[in-house]
Amino acid sequence: MKKIYSLFVALATSTVMFAQTTITQWNFDGSTNAATTGAGTASILVATGTPSFPGGNPGSGKAWSTAGFPAQGTGSGTAGFQFTSSTANYTNISVSVDITGSGTGSKYFQMQYTTDGTSWTNIGAATAIGQTGSPTTWVTLTNTLPASADNNANFGFRVLSVFDPANNATYTPNGGASYAAAGTSRVDNVTISGTSSSLAIIDAKNAKSGSFVKNSFVKSNEIVFGSDVKDVKVFNMFGQLVKEASVKQNGTVSVAELAKGNYIVTGTVNNQPVSQKVLKD
Repeated sequence: MKKIYSLFVALATSTVMFAQTTITQWNFDGSTNAATTGAGTASILVATGTPSFPGGNPGSGKAWSTAGFPAQGTGSGTAGFQFTSSTANYTNISVSVDITGSGTGSKYFQMQYTTDGTSWTNIGAATAIGQTGSPTTWVTLTNTLPASADNNANFGFRVLSVFDPANNATYTPNGGASYAAAGTSRVDNVTISGTSSSLAIIDAKNAKSGSFVKNSFVKSNEIVFGSDVKDVKVFNMFGQLVKEASVKQNGTVSVAELAKGNYIVTGTVNNQPVSQKVLKD
């Protein structure tokens, strides 16, 4: 039985690609640290300053800023911004965050991730961030996570101020001034992305034409099936499950509530997984 990846190989007459989608995002434009897409938590670690929402990236939006970082020569890798979100049903996890800071804040930040909510691991190198001013410059920290972050309810990542990697003993100021704990750092456009795992791999042999879905062009708001089908599932083109059912031969599944467009229908016929692309008009 042929192993078919990303489903588009299985559907010989169509091209279906499941690109990364945003699982959770924070853009802070509402002057809040609540997630603007998806669900997750955002928190500030160790830094004692009062959080604020100054100009973001772009400047018409907002960012999340704080101060009160550790004193010079202390607390490297303890203070910064932390974000958590479940990656259940997603694979190929990646994260990104735009970051900048004042001239007296730490120049270098390190990204870390967790898969158990307790232990944290560095990912990527300590990176020089952007600088606030006229104009404010931003640096985007982006990393692709290992497979242990896939389908993980305890996933999280954080960005922390760290000593200069050249000496690993002191903070380098982000500008020409001396380092000060009162220096600010801010983040924006914090994004956790992944690929829906619902359709990642299917071991399938497609049924003969018409024995699974009889009307691949759906004009009557009903998908008609030519066989007894168990575990019928309808996915949109982002790989998201939008409908479930089981039907008898010549039975139907209503898709009246779904928008017009392409969908992928999967199911089990005679103990064999099958799949077919349909177009709802």
